[in-house]
Amino acid sequence: MEFRRSLLLNAVTLPAYWKECRLARGKMTVSEEHLTYGKDRRQYAIVVRGAGCRPGRYAFYFHGGAWTFGRPEAFVPAAGPWLEQGYTVVLPSYRRPPVVGMHGIVADCRAAIAAVAGPETTTHLHVGGISAGAHLAALLALRPTWWHAAGWAIAPQKALLCAGPLVLADLKPRAIFRPYAAYDPFGIPVGVAHRMQWQLLHGTDDALVSHEHSRKFYDKLTAAGQVANLMTLPGGTHLDSGRWMFGGVGEQRVKEFLGE
Repeated sequence: MEFRRSLLLNAVTLPAYWKECRLARGKMTVSEEHLTYGKDRRQYAIVVRGAGCRPGRYAFYFHGGAWTFGRPEAFVPAAGPWLEQGYTVVLPSYRRPPVVGMHGIVADCRAAIAAVAGPETTTHLHVGGISAGAHLAALLALRPTWWHAAGWAIAPQKALLCAGPLVLADLKPRAIFRPYAAYDPFGIPVGVAHRMQWQLLHGTDDALVSHEHSRKFYDKLTAAGQVANLMTLPGGTHLDSGRWMFGGVGEQRVKEFLGE
């Protein structure tokens, strides 16, 4: 993820995208709980429930923004497909640079999933995210022991990754990401004992995170015997990978993937 391009994206295209998010959120009939899991103002999560909420179904969705921008509130519409299936959807926030680096971000994500874990028997558990959030979702999906340590009886069964920087070694400037090799999803072995389903979405014209990230990660998953699908969006930009939230391309595929 190139930071010059990230800044340009935020300045030129994100305002309109977030406006779409606000409009879609305004049409939703849901309850939103603000859950605090730490002392910093960024250490909280938005817990979203719909009228058809069913016990034991949880999904975690991580927002985008180059690990530096964005807020979970803006991505509440992404909860829609899960809410239709009766899930409780958790959208975590986390501390950001320069306050913390990747180590602190990952620690916050682990604290967030621990804050939600409870005595209720969990039958369905999903993770998802867009851009930097897809990186965090992939990282958590590949670490089932983190979920058990956080108090969950099961690990994620499905992961939805939209335009994710899934190969940190390919990001520029490389010097920034070199200390975080332990958090590179592409470098983490896929445990054969933890089989799950993966859905990736990525545009071919993504100038911020190359489509090659998803293609390489998809190849890695299938080589390891995982059930994976890569939906390539011809001519799609970085933000196009998240327009399924508004009924755009990929909506039906996402709903089918997250369904029973």
